Amino acid sequence: MANILGEAKVSEPVSSSTNAKAERGWLSIEDARKAVVNFLRGMPDVKEVKVIKLALVDSERRAWEAEAEVSVPNATIKALGLPLQKEVLDSEVYSLRLDNQLRIVAYELRGSVVE
Repeated sequence: MANILGEAKVSEPVSSSTNAKAERGWLSIEDARKAVVNFLRGMPDVKEVKVIKLALVDSERRAWEAEAEVSVPNATIKALGLPLQKEVLDSEVYSLRLDNQLRIVAYELRGSVVE
């Protein structure tokens, strides 16, 4: 079976208050959701982010896994430069892993890995 989440460059923590929470073990599911949304909103052309799955997968190390749906402009229409009255968006699903300080340590566009 293929490793679906490759290692990625570690991002910065969500905020300094999140770091203080992490040191005391106070990170909540809402803090993890915000970290995922902030990370994905930083990607080019992202219009909307919805977290569709979020789970604490290792309570001892406080590791999280998430899935998020991202709305981006349709690449074909964008490349053709067609005039539109309303932008056509595609939905992409990302899988992400977060460490105990809510830094994204790995992510992938789901369906992009070929076995």
